[in-house]
Amino acid sequence: MGNVETGIQLLAKRFAADPERFQAVLEEVRHLERLNDGDFVCRAGEAAECLWIIEDGIVVIGEGEKITRRYKGDLVGEIAFHRRGETTRSTSMKADGTVRLWRIDRSKIDAMLPEDRVVWLDVVAAALSEKVIEATEQRSNLLRDNVSLDHVLKRFVCGDGIMAVNGAFDRQHIVPDQTTALLWFSDLAGFSAFSKDLPPGVAGEQIRRFMEIQVEEIHRAGGEIDKFMGDGLMAFWRVPDDMRLHDRVPRAVNAALICVERIKSIVVAEGLALDIRIGLHMGPVVIGDFGGNDRIAYTLLGETVNSASRYEQARQDTAGRPLGNIRLSGPVFANLHDEELVSRFEAEPREFEAKAGRTFSTHSSIDGGP
Repeated sequence: MGNVETGIQLLAKRFAADPERFQAVLEEVRHLERLNDGDFVCRAGEAAECLWIIEDGIVVIGEGEKITRRYKGDLVGEIAFHRRGETTRSTSMKADGTVRLWRIDRSKIDAMLPEDRVVWLDVVAAALSEKVIEATEQRSNLLRDNVSLDHVLKRFVCGDGIMAVNGAFDRQHIVPDQTTALLWFSDLAGFSAFSKDLPPGVAGEQIRRFMEIQVEEIHRAGGEIDKFMGDGLMAFWRVPDDMRLHDRVPRAVNAALICVERIKSIVVAEGLALDIRIGLHMGPVVIGDFGGNDRIAYTLLGETVNSASRYEQARQDTAGRPLGNIRLSGPVFANLHDEELVSRFEAEPREFEAKAGRTFSTHSSIDGGP
C-alpha cells in the first residue's frame, strides 16, 4: 500500500513541470477533509473561498441532467475560484460515497511566495486547459450526435416533422399550421398478389426498390414524404403562395411521370404483373403533430387529404374506361403551364365515382392504365 500514489501526486504527474516542486509548494497550504455520501462539497451561490484536490472517492458536479464526475487526482472548484470579478459557485458539488479532499484555502494561496504561486498557477492552467479540451470534445460529439439523430429521424418523419420531434425534446408543442398543399398518393397495383408467395425478405426487397424510386423523385422535386402505407405512400408539397405554386406543381407532376416511366421499365424488363397509380390533388390542409402525449404523429388533415386519396384509388371512369397511371385534379392541371407537360394528360376531364357515391373529375395521363 506504501506505493499507492496520493491524489496530489497524481495531479502533479499529469500537469506539473516539476512534480516534486509542486508537491513541496502544497505541503504547507493543504488541509484534508472527509465527507460522507451525499454531503455537499459546496453549494451553488456560495462564495468561492477555496478549491480542492480529490484524494479518494468521487465528486459529483452539477444537478439534474447536467452532471459531471471527478475522481482521485482531479482538481475541483478552481473555475469559480479563479473567475475574474465573480467568486461565487455556479453549481453545487456533492460526495458520491465516502470522499477525502485536500482543501486549499484562498488565504493560503494569497500568502504564497511569488515563485511558488507561479508553480501553482502553472498546474491550475494546465488542468483548466484539459477541461476545456474535454468540454470541446463533448460539445463536438453532441453536435455530431445531433446531426446523426436528425439523419435517422428523417427516415421516419418528413423535414417539417423534425421540428415537432425537436420540439418534443424541449417539451414544446408545435401549433398546427393551416396552409395549401399539393398531395401525392400512390399505390403499387398488384403487389399483394405478386408478393403473397414470396419469402418475407424478398418481398421487402421488392417493395423497397419501387418505393426508393418514388422517394428519390419526390425529394428531387422538393416534396416531403408523409408516410408509407404498405405498398403505397403519401407525400406533399407546401404551396402557400403563387411563387411556390408555379414552381412546385409542375415539378411534382414531372416527378410522377418519371416514377411511372422508371417503374414500368422494370416491370416490362422483368415481366412482373405490377403497375403504379398516382393521384395528385391540392387544396387547404392543416399540418402538424396530431399524436398523443407520448407519441408524435406529424401529418396532414382535411378534406383535401381525403379527396386526394380517391384519385389514386380510382380504377376507371363512370363510363367504365380505365384511367391512366397518373390522375390530376382540376386545380393541379390548371397550374401546368408547360405545353410538354400539359400534352401528357387528357385535355378534357373525365369523371369517376368514389366511395359513398361521390363523383370526382380528373385529367388522366395518356399512357394506358394500370
